Amino acid sequence: MRNAGRCSRTPPGSTDDREPYALDRADWLWLAGVLLLGALVLAGFALQAYRVTDGQGGVPLDDAWIHFQFARNLARGDGFAFNPGQPTAGSTAPLWTLLLAGSYAVGGRFPLAGQILSAASFLATLAITYGLAKTVTGRRWAAGLAAALTAVNGRLAWASLSALETPLFAALSLMAIGSHVVHSKSDRYRLETAALFGLSTLTRPEGLLLFALSVVDFAIRSIHRQAASRSRAPSQGSPLALRVSRFASHISRLASHVLPAVAVFAALVLPYTLFSLATAGHLFPNTFSAKTTFDFRPDLAFLSLASQYLILDNPLLLPFVLLGVGVLLQRARLLSAWSVGLPLVYAFLHATLYQHGRYLIPLIPCNAILGVAGLLAARRLALRRGWRWRGSSATLLLLVATLAIGGTAWRLPTAARLYAQDVENINQMHVAIGHWVAEQTPAGALLALNDIGAITYVSERRIVDLAGLVTPQIIPLLRAPDRTSRLVAFMAERDVDYVIIFPTWFPGLAEREDLLEPIHRVTLERRTITGGRTMVVYRAHWSGQRH
Repeated sequence: MRNAGRCSRTPPGSTDDREPYALDRADWLWLAGVLLLGALVLAGFALQAYRVTDGQGGVPLDDAWIHFQFARNLARGDGFAFNPGQPTAGSTAPLWTLLLAGSYAVGGRFPLAGQILSAASFLATLAITYGLAKTVTGRRWAAGLAAALTAVNGRLAWASLSALETPLFAALSLMAIGSHVVHSKSDRYRLETAALFGLSTLTRPEGLLLFALSVVDFAIRSIHRQAASRSRAPSQGSPLALRVSRFASHISRLASHVLPAVAVFAALVLPYTLFSLATAGHLFPNTFSAKTTFDFRPDLAFLSLASQYLILDNPLLLPFVLLGVGVLLQRARLLSAWSVGLPLVYAFLHATLYQHGRYLIPLIPCNAILGVAGLLAARRLALRRGWRWRGSSATLLLLVATLAIGGTAWRLPTAARLYAQDVENINQMHVAIGHWVAEQTPAGALLALNDIGAITYVSERRIVDLAGLVTPQIIPLLRAPDRTSRLVAFMAERDVDYVIIFPTWFPGLAEREDLLEPIHRVTLERRTITGGRTMVVYRAHWSGQRH
């Protein structure tokens, strides 16, 4: 019983040059159970949404419709564009956009096709979590527990039916980390590992940070190996000359081992980076400029909210997650660095952690693995101190697993309810206004919007993006002290026909009754996810404003 669930071929914490996540027959039963659990969780969320929306279903964020618009245009041959024929780097997830476009091209229709892709990515994430946890712990039961903790996390389930790139990024980043960990003893940075980091970066720009951390980790391990080799070699010649020679030799060797991997990464990432530079004037997608502002002083409010989400994910497991960060600093340093580093970088970028903390949702599987590693470390510490469990090992394992899974799963009903309400919000406001625009405005009308997804997709109208995601010229206007007058001039110059905004976002525009005539509005009885409770459609009258 003591050895139940332990991998016979790979000792705990060890790595070798086998392929990542090599599975034995005994693993398939664990995987089947975890995947069944994940599928049941998604089914519960979907059923709740269909019940609340009277069978309509849908997605919980307008952002998904932005991806749908890019994908449909690409599939139709209108280019990588939001407005057909106007290329823009408005997507932070070009790989996700390509996958959606492929699904549309073969007959898939949104939002269902996007939800199927995100749900499949979620199930893949569970399988990869199992494999990575098995790699770093050497125990099947620990791998199964980590994957089960991931499966019953309500925030990740919310994202996994959202038709967003979040679960795909979680899966690819985990695969990249796993490949890096498995090949950590290799003298060369593996090209396939670099390719995985490249694909993850094409799914979310944060993948660039993950790749950079992996290169730093590789360099540190290389330095340690070199130091160990020097300690065994006899000293020759002048100490200073020898040190300089060895340092130069090591740098040269390190560069030769890393640069091919950097080239593979760049070959994957550079095309979209250059596209962004050509269409928007900067290396990162428009959303990076629109939603982030670097400051050497970290945003403590962001870190506080990130900590709250970490606690809510599993208050019982939190101490073991923190312990796991320290434990894996030696065995899987990249996993620990990623879990800690991503929130810190976001804090310096002063990003906004809204929508259930979705920018940190990809860390949920990592934190599950860290928590399980922390549990194992705590058990070893207890044994060293002479603490013994008087019952059977199976009873102890069952108790720990029940408490750990229960510590996450208790929020599933709340998360499912919020998911359904979020879907209802988007349907009642954005999708409904999109249909109204399609029916009540001329086909050639130009819209100015602050939420561009569903309204554009459903109405098939050209738009100006007042948030700057696909209209980057707007971003400096939003930060100007006289932004209302500048926005008015911008819209008047382009002869915008209708302005559709949250009045609370643009009070200066909403007050311009001489220019903007309210003709339609939607007010939500219960707002859970939208940027405002009321969205208003205005007819524009720019007489005297054009120059």
